[in-house]
Order: sequence, then C-alpha cells, then structure tokens
Amino acid sequence: MRRETAIRRRTPMTTFPSRPTGWALPFGVGVATALVMVPLALWAGVRLGTLSSNTVRAAVPALLLVGVVPPLAVVGMEAWVIRRLGAAPGRTGLAVALALGTQVLVLAGAIGLHASARRPGDAALLTGVLAVLLPLGVTGALRARGRSGAAALRASRASLPLCLVLLGLPGGADAGCPERSLWPTQDWASAPLPAGHEPALRAFEDHAFTRKEPASERKGIRTDGVLILHRGRLVYERYAPGWTAQKRHLGWSMAKSATNALTGLAVAQGALALEDSICKYVKATRESACAIQVRHLLEFASGLDWQEGYENGPLQTSSVLAMLYGEGHGDMVAFITSHVQRDAPGTSWEYSSGDTTLLAAVVGAAMRPRQPEGWEWRLLFEPLGVRSAVWERDGKGVLVGSSLLYATPRDWAKLGFLFLNDGCWEGQRLLPEGWVAQSTAVSGPLRQKRLYWDPGDVQGWQLWLNRRVPGVQEGKPWPHVPEDAYAMRGHWGQSVTIIPSLDVVVVRMADDREPGAFELDAFLARALALVGQSP
Repeated sequence: MRRETAIRRRTPMTTFPSRPTGWALPFGVGVATALVMVPLALWAGVRLGTLSSNTVRAAVPALLLVGVVPPLAVVGMEAWVIRRLGAAPGRTGLAVALALGTQVLVLAGAIGLHASARRPGDAALLTGVLAVLLPLGVTGALRARGRSGAAALRASRASLPLCLVLLGLPGGADAGCPERSLWPTQDWASAPLPAGHEPALRAFEDHAFTRKEPASERKGIRTDGVLILHRGRLVYERYAPGWTAQKRHLGWSMAKSATNALTGLAVAQGALALEDSICKYVKATRESACAIQVRHLLEFASGLDWQEGYENGPLQTSSVLAMLYGEGHGDMVAFITSHVQRDAPGTSWEYSSGDTTLLAAVVGAAMRPRQPEGWEWRLLFEPLGVRSAVWERDGKGVLVGSSLLYATPRDWAKLGFLFLNDGCWEGQRLLPEGWVAQSTAVSGPLRQKRLYWDPGDVQGWQLWLNRRVPGVQEGKPWPHVPEDAYAMRGHWGQSVTIIPSLDVVVVRMADDREPGAFELDAFLARALALVGQSP
C-alpha cells in the first residue's frame, strides 16, 4: 500500500507535454493569419499615410503599423492554437524576435526594390512572402521548448534566400511608377497657398479674371476657371460667373491628348503596334492612305492635304469644320482618307484634327475585338475617377478624338495628373513604360518639314512642348516656364499644363475669342509665382 502511494506521488500532474506534439496546424494558422493581417496592415498603413501632408509624420506610424502588427498577430495566433492542442508554447520571446526581424528584413528589401503597397501586385507578392517566412521562424521557436532554439534560427536564416528570390520576381516590385501619398481618384485634397501669397494672388487674378466690357464683344482675356495643383494637392481654384466646379467645359483640342492616352492603352493591351498600317483596322477611301501608320498619326505626319482652318479663316476650304459640322460628320474616316496624299507619310509635320480623329478610329477598331463597348471609360476614365467625361461620336460611332470632349475642370486636371505621373495611377501602370517620355519628345517629322507652322508650335505626340528645337526654334515657346513643361491645349484658350520638375499642374478653361489677347507664358509665370515656384 505504501509502495502504491509512493508511485502515485511520482506521477507528473501537469497536463502539458514537454513540447508541442505537432507543427502542421500551428504553421497553417500562422500562414492564414499572415494572409489576413499583412494586407490589412498595408491597407491601414496607406490610409494612415494620407492623413498628413508631412511625409515623415505620416510615414513613421504607418511603418510601425505594418512592421509590428502582422508578426505579433502570427505569434499570438500560433501560441493560442498550441495551447488549444493541450501543449505549452516554447520560446515565445524568440518567436517574437524572429517574427519582428523577418518583417523588418522583408520590408527593407521591398523598399530597396521600390515596391509599393499601393500597387496590388506588389502588395500581393509581399503578402505571399510574409505568409511563408513569418510562420517558418515562429513555428520553430514555439516548438523549441527546453531547447536552444537553434533550429528556429537556422530556419529563419534559410528563409533569407527565399525572401530575396520572391521579392525579385519579374513584375513584382518595381513597375517604374512614381510614389504618391495622395491620389485624387475620389476628389482632390486641398492645401493652402504659401504664406505671403497675397501680392502674387492679386497680380494673378487681375491678369486672369479681369474682363473687358462690353462682355458681348468677347474681347481680351476671358478665363472661365483655373485650377493649380502643387505636389498632388489643389492649392488654387476659381471660376468666373456662370461656371462652377461641377460644370463640364469643352476642351476642344485637349481631346487630342486624351486620344494619345487611349492609344497608349491599346499598345499596352497588345491591340496594335505603332508600325501598323491604318488599313489593318479601317477602310480608307483612297488606297494611298494605307501607307499611313499609327505612329504617323501620333506625330501629325500623315501627309494628307488637310486644311486646319477655323472661324477666322475661309470657311469653305476648312477641312476641320467640314469634318465636325459638315459633309464629313456622318463618316469621318471616309472623309479624312478622301484627302489627297500631299507628302509621303512620316516626312512632314502639319497640325491636323483629321490625323487625331483618324487615330481614334484606328484605336477603337483595334480594341473592338478585345473589349466591349465603352472600354475608353472602363480603362481610362474610371480608374482616374473621371466621372464627368462626355465625348461626341460621328455618324458611324467613332469618337471625335480631335475635339469634342467635355469634362469638369477637376477631371481635366486628372488627365494632366496621369501624364505627370508617367502614365501611372495609384501605383498601377496604365500607359506603357516610356510612353510619356516618347510623347514629350519633339516630333521627328517636325524637324524635317513643317507646313502652316507658327513659332512656338513645338509638338510631341498630341502634346505641346516647351522645348528648344535646334535649327528650327532656338528659344523656348514659354520663356518663363521650365523647359520640361508640356501641355494639353485647345481652341479659345483651353490648357492643362504639366511641369514635372516643379510637380505642378495648371488647368485653364476659357473663352478667348480675340486673337493674340492671351499668352500662355505670361499666365503660367503668374501662376507659378502664386505657388512660390520659379523655373
């Protein structure tokens, strides 16, 4: 009896084994926790980063959130599961240290590779990497009860090559998109003008918004609205009587730059190539037009004998007026390609609404087999948050790519912001890499031969440039503005000017009817002074 009692006293009373009996379930829970908590922390970090205009003040708490919450959550959930299995967690302190160290290492690698939490592809890859690496070290440490934890450390060190391989996968980290803490997809965030701006404000508004009387004569500078964006924020906005932020404004030839963007989207989709003949996609009236390539239309180099005359010239000989309002409106492609081939395509430059409208038709036909109707809105306008756009079509349903696009000034600004950010939006590349750089290089045919050209008409691909052209024009078109500036421009004074070196976009909607009354250079110089910038 005494011996039996002694044996009973030597029997251990604890309900926990000396170490966890399995690793699969805790590891699986750790993976699941990481798959939930990493994207949630990334999303919360991005949102937190937009709450302050001070980059450091916003970045520090955002990085702490992303760096601390997921690893602690994985440790906590795995430890809880091990207890539920009737075991005692091992070296919890080591697990926390390994998890935090792994998280810091992966985040540092991602930052070094220019990954962005705003790019879904980058966020997904980062989540996948951490969903593997975090549980590896944590599970090993929590199972290391009574041991040195060397196995856990070896597992953590072995995960470093895996981390580097995964983060280095093509297309995962660096898509070449600029980083932004704010995007105006929903609406523009605002910021105040610099201190002491009052004299510059008076000078700017006296210049831009003082109208000559009587108004019925439409003389002088007639500004309908101005927006100035600096570092991604709206710092100035004003409208003339009768205009508001919600009212659409016709952009006239600013539509040409939107057609440039649609062309870039089609190239990115693989729907067409710049060297393709237009006759691969549309039926030309004259067979000679089949020598015209997509690139020639972007460059205003179709070589068609086009007459770009407006209301101040002979109306009967104007090709553009006939296209928009006369015989060509029913079938613009047929009308444009009925023009005589004056020069070989690609050998001369002439500003032509016909070229751009033909380009819109080609792009639309190329995309039709791949995308349902309305792709222009789904792929371009909707990602930007442009909700006001109305674009007229001809009798055949072709977008009037040269002219008839209406949008609110704030939405016109978003198109400019797309170009400013190299064709990217919220970390996603919409236009092909290098597209904006090509679009803002001086058109090759312009250097060769120019027809109906005025000094200052420096063009890229459907964009106006502030570039010197040696042998053609030695000075900048806008002398008081940085040389890297370029603009979307339209009839009667419309403009969206993009200045990458100053991180500035200036939008002007107008009704200038008096030739020579408005000068873009003088207007932009005053706008830049208002935000405290100078070339």
